[in-house]
Amino acid sequence: MTDSNISQISIQQFATSDKSQQYIAEYEGRHFEINEAVARLMSVMQESETLAEVSQKYTGANGRQYGEAELKKIVERYIAPILQASQTPQKHPFLFKIELLSQSTIKRFSNVLKIVFHPRVIAVLLLCIIALETCFFVKFTKSVSFGEVNLYIILGALALLLLSSFVHEVGHASACRYFKVNHGGVGFGLYLTFPVFYTDVSETWKLKRRERLVINMAGVYFQLILLIPFLLIYFYTGNHIIKWFLLSVNIGLFVTLNPFFKFDGYWIVSDLLGVANLREKSKELFRYFIKRLFGCAKGTAPYLSQIKSAERTALIIYSVIVNLFFVFYFFFLIPVFIYRFYTSFPPLVEQLIYRLSSGQPVGFKLIQSIFGQLLFMALIVYLLVRMFKPTISKFLKNKKANIEKKYAE
Repeated sequence: MTDSNISQISIQQFATSDKSQQYIAEYEGRHFEINEAVARLMSVMQESETLAEVSQKYTGANGRQYGEAELKKIVERYIAPILQASQTPQKHPFLFKIELLSQSTIKRFSNVLKIVFHPRVIAVLLLCIIALETCFFVKFTKSVSFGEVNLYIILGALALLLLSSFVHEVGHASACRYFKVNHGGVGFGLYLTFPVFYTDVSETWKLKRRERLVINMAGVYFQLILLIPFLLIYFYTGNHIIKWFLLSVNIGLFVTLNPFFKFDGYWIVSDLLGVANLREKSKELFRYFIKRLFGCAKGTAPYLSQIKSAERTALIIYSVIVNLFFVFYFFFLIPVFIYRFYTSFPPLVEQLIYRLSSGQPVGFKLIQSIFGQLLFMALIVYLLVRMFKPTISKFLKNKKANIEKKYAE
């Protein structure tokens, strides 16, 4: 064996829309996309004792043999980063995250509930959901009144939304068990400025695209199943808390299924297109188009050229839309909120202080406006700090190195 750690790498086919077969290399719980040539080299290295033996056995994609020096360069470029990845913290899209329920705890639910993914069960439940949801929106449009919303209703609906979010994550886990792959525990985190629950389903990379799609949609599917008893209770009682909970869940489903942020909709689009690391590939494509626009594109075309024509067209459309959306989000929505916070927050605080000092009652709407804006502003500041921290750290590190070099001379 040329490197004992290579024997610990698990390799299997990866279902994508690439023209050539791709593979997944798993090492210490992390997954890496590799091409067929690298996968074959890893397999040969796992079966060999020395690099000289690898050189004799391994034939590259072009059908030629490689010398030991060439193999060392290939290993250093494509395999060494996989073995060294465990030495660096794993990047994740969360500003903050914490596990709430362990894998073993969630498995108690997922092992039992996986039965709802049987095709016949799915068909029956979806028919029930469609019928009940249709009746709900017909009834809701006739009885909607925002004046009935108060603190009691808001807190009650939020409590039920927490239950719904938990059920959503159990749905992902149950789908994993149905397709016989492992899942992690359920946790809570902050993604950009959004508080979210999450489940580690990284093992799904081993599955077919259709199976990954089912797992990605399983959270929404479970939330809709949860709505069935609540819809029936609402039709019988007309309870306002349940009514606004049902509306909130339905609105939340549209947010969850949007393809811009890394919610379920993003992963659904990723598997529909058969493109892993969709966000990075779309950025790469967008940068390539910008460079071509200004006549400074050099080298080979991006990942776009490696996938099938139908998915290629869809990826171009997605890349344009998603990058324009993030330009709008970061360069318009956030600046507008910061400006409005600067102009409207001080008067709200003054009004609060005045009411408290004069003994006047403080309305719920005033408190909601103050703490809502303050919380969102804090999340934006935290997001910006996380975004620019690596750049600032790199700048300070280079500056320190230059100062030390100057004094050394």
